[in-house]
Amino acid sequence: MKPRDIAGTVVKLFIASVLVGLFLSVFDIDPVAAFGRLGNAAERIFGVAVDAVQWAVPFALAGAVIVVPVWLVGKLLRARRK
Repeated sequence: MKPRDIAGTVVKLFIASVLVGLFLSVFDIDPVAAFGRLGNAAERIFGVAVDAVQWAVPFALAGAVIVVPVWLVGKLLRARRK
């Protein structure tokens, strides 16, 4: 990246930051509190994802008991034909 491009990007980021800051100020929004709520949301989403994995793993393992041997036999039979 050229120094001119970097300077232009910094100026654009600064202007965007000032505009967003003015917007937040007009609507009396506290960015620290907003990020705190986002952190809680991310924690809840992670919890849902963990619950989904804990639910799915036993079913995946039970299915793998059938699927993997059938796949392996098919693979060996196809390899034998070649």
